[in-house]
Amino acid sequence: MHNAAWVKLLSHIPASEQSKLMLVSTSGTEITIQCILRLDPECLALRGRLAGSTDSGRVFFIPYSHIDYFGFQQPLKESEFHELFGSLESLGSSGSAKVEPVEPDSSPPGSQTPPRGSSSIKSIVLEKFRSRAVTNPGTQIRPSLDE
Repeated sequence: MHNAAWVKLLSHIPASEQSKLMLVSTSGTEITIQCILRLDPECLALRGRLAGSTDSGRVFFIPYSHIDYFGFQQPLKESEFHELFGSLESLGSSGSAKVEPVEPDSSPPGSQTPPRGSSSIKSIVLEKFRSRAVTNPGTQIRPSLDE
């Protein structure tokens, strides 16, 4: 994500919600955020503590390029998410396009093509292997793992 996108996203979060956030750097360091002090074009200044420690109140200056991700420390309800981020403009564009909420898929399970991934390819190959005709007499087909 570009620096401007981080600035836009982090500046959108109200001060009352900042203490619920945690940040993970690209080196794997997790920081529990107490409050965001400053959002500069190249780095973020925040007050927080390293996860797993009790040394609170430390100040960190973190370049945006070193942020892997950040998120909420505790579960966030979908309604709370839409309340916080519903008015957020798209991070990828410089225009005024708003982020559209994703609607849950209401189609019945199994009616779509499975996503292409190593596990779905493996299950497709296994299913084709199991459904082939047995040519050797006395060979039994193993039952499917789903049964």
